[in-house]
Amino acid sequence: MAFSQPNISPSLADSLKQELMKAKEDTAKVLILEKLTRCYTAIDLNSALKYGRQGKALAERIGYMPGKLLCTISLSFILARTNDHAEGLQLLMEAKQYCERNDKPEELARVLSTISNIYTLNKDYKKALDYAKKAQIVQATHYISETINPISLSLGTTYRDMGKYDSAIVYLKQAYEVALKNQMPTYITSSTYYLGTVYAQSGQTDQAFNYYRKSISYSSQLKTNYTISRAYQGLAKLFSSLGQEDSTIYYCKKALEEKQSNVYYLFTVMEAATLLAQVYEKYRKPNEALTYYKMATAARDTLFAQEKTRQIDKLAYEEQEREARTQRRLEAHKQEFETKIKLYALMAILSGVLIFAFFLYRNNRQKQKANALLHHQKEEIHLQREKAEKALSELKATQNQLIQAEKLASLGELTAGIAHEIQNPLNFVTNFSELSVELISELMEERSKEDGKRDKELENELLDDLSQNQKKINYHGKRASSIIKGMLEHSRNAVGEPELTDINQLADEYLRLAYHGLRAKNMSGSTSRFGADYELIADENLPKIKVIPQDIGRVLLNLINNAFYSVHQKTSAGFGTLPTLTATAYQPKVTVSTKFAENQSDPRAVEIRVTDNGLGMSEATKAKIFQPFFTTKPTGEGTGLGLSLTYDIVTKGHGGTIEVESMEGKGTTFTVKLPIT
Repeated sequence: MAFSQPNISPSLADSLKQELMKAKEDTAKVLILEKLTRCYTAIDLNSALKYGRQGKALAERIGYMPGKLLCTISLSFILARTNDHAEGLQLLMEAKQYCERNDKPEELARVLSTISNIYTLNKDYKKALDYAKKAQIVQATHYISETINPISLSLGTTYRDMGKYDSAIVYLKQAYEVALKNQMPTYITSSTYYLGTVYAQSGQTDQAFNYYRKSISYSSQLKTNYTISRAYQGLAKLFSSLGQEDSTIYYCKKALEEKQSNVYYLFTVMEAATLLAQVYEKYRKPNEALTYYKMATAARDTLFAQEKTRQIDKLAYEEQEREARTQRRLEAHKQEFETKIKLYALMAILSGVLIFAFFLYRNNRQKQKANALLHHQKEEIHLQREKAEKALSELKATQNQLIQAEKLASLGELTAGIAHEIQNPLNFVTNFSELSVELISELMEERSKEDGKRDKELENELLDDLSQNQKKINYHGKRASSIIKGMLEHSRNAVGEPELTDINQLADEYLRLAYHGLRAKNMSGSTSRFGADYELIADENLPKIKVIPQDIGRVLLNLINNAFYSVHQKTSAGFGTLPTLTATAYQPKVTVSTKFAENQSDPRAVEIRVTDNGLGMSEATKAKIFQPFFTTKPTGEGTGLGLSLTYDIVTKGHGGTIEVESMEGKGTTFTVKLPIT
């Protein structure tokens, strides 16, 4: 946002698109495309990328190098904000060489600043400062104004990210003075906002409040509404750090009011919605917390969808360019061939003696062309292989992101169950605390009596009661802490370490949390009422085994949730309301059992069974149940990753096995075996 173009309006974009429709394939069209690229930078990054690539490709076709340079600078700035840093750096390094060869200092300063910005985003601060200082030297040497290239703002944000707040404040104040002097709307709102972030991070809250409010005021005055949301969110975080939750809620909601579609606002929505959810969790308002967690997830999904759209557009653009180049080569070959045919015909008419030589010549030329074509095809095959390998790596990255989204979704399902479970020990803590206060009051009253009238036996009884109360408070406090610790471990993205774990306790905890979580979800949005019986049959002699608790917790959560889903679907289909006797009516039930298994084929293993009497599965469904992205749930209710992740955690992560037995219409049993090492 720090370097996006000022005075952006939809009307400007519309007028430029009208000019683009009338423009010919010449330098004027390149310049229009470059202006559209800068215009859409703060509106729609996908459209900006499209116009930037079109302008650069047209400039290359017609040999207009200055236009290619301008499009490259604008395109690289956008690539830096869409995480395509490698492509952006490659374009910028080519532009840097061109500027140095052709003495273009203004463009060189912008190129160096954008390179510095990319290294800052990648946290390579040494290189970021190196290129920023080079840009500063170029500007000073050629008397280039900061209105052309805002180097002070770039240096200020880099020093801020490095944690060098004094240097950051110096450069950001320089940027602020330049912005005020030259009336640069985006520069004004950005410099005040970043000053607010630096003062907030360095603990100078009064100054932070001052500059955040200045940024809001300037955004309103200058009508740069795309910058106001982040300033409100800055105030919200500041109030949150001071423990003022009411103000935090107010400014978070102000940050969400603008309802914009650009990528910068979506990041603000993620941050503001997450903070609101955390505050409402603290206030014990799970419904509001869940609403804002969903809002944050929706914003993250939108960003992810936009990223996928940009990747698809990039592949389409590259394919279109490849086809255009191929078509131009074919046309050139066709013209060359037609010319030669005419020449050969003329030579045949002039002299029959040369016919034989002509055929020899033509055969030789065709052989050379065949060899050249074969060589070109080999190069094309190599290029396509590289593209396929790159697409595969991008697909793996996308799959990892989907896996993280699946984990976040399971955490959301647990929220209501955790709220229900944690309330019970908290009620005990509250009740015993109140009782302790009363006992202390009685003890103080007894001790205030004269020595002859004090009842020592009563005092000892009161002290004993107080001691028992404190032990109970401590016990239930640790129980609440254990529930919270389990939630945190479930939400942790990092790879956990194996530790000795009580499988019975883990199964009991996730069975209850899954049940209460689904009930809360059902009450908030389902049309059919959820209800089912559940039971844990635990082997009391089961030993503790070394596993990663949060991973096995995810396994249990996925299997139990699927079991509850199956019995709920069977109930919704009418099996539980048949006009029969109560003894024969369908009773939905999920059973989790554990036992110690030791035999010749599977020595020393812990077995966990999750059984339901739901709809069951067909043989065709069982054959595909562990495949990634396969799901029997309707669109929007499942990603198809749950059982795939479960299979990987059990088999690859813990060296165990997972099997499924199911009969259509009768029910399903999943059996997990974990080896005891």
